[in-house]
Amino acid sequence: MFAGGDIGNAGYSPTNCADRAALFKAVSEGARRFAAIAIVGGPQGGAPLRATAPCGVCRQALYEFGGPDLVVLMAKNEDEYTASTLGALLPCAFGPADLEAAPDAQNAKHPE
Repeated sequence: MFAGGDIGNAGYSPTNCADRAALFKAVSEGARRFAAIAIVGGPQGGAPLRATAPCGVCRQALYEFGGPDLVVLMAKNEDEYTASTLGALLPCAFGPADLEAAPDAQNAKHPE
């Protein structure tokens, strides 16, 4: 199990969400494939208002290591959560297999 926290920033693009913080911690410690991730969030100092879904950037990062079958548990608390797959949350994802196919695509001749 790897935990992560939201690392906010006044400029939103350099912010690092808790989901990616946990993912990057796990990868930095040698983990490369994951079966599930649980996500919970809410206002600072308060209880979550609803189940928290991963943002689009986190979905893409999670796809790299979990693929479409990664189970995503989006929790409001330990008793209230929604389960989905990453494939349902990120349809038509671009992942490692697309990069492996890239050399063939680069060498293909363009139709005239």
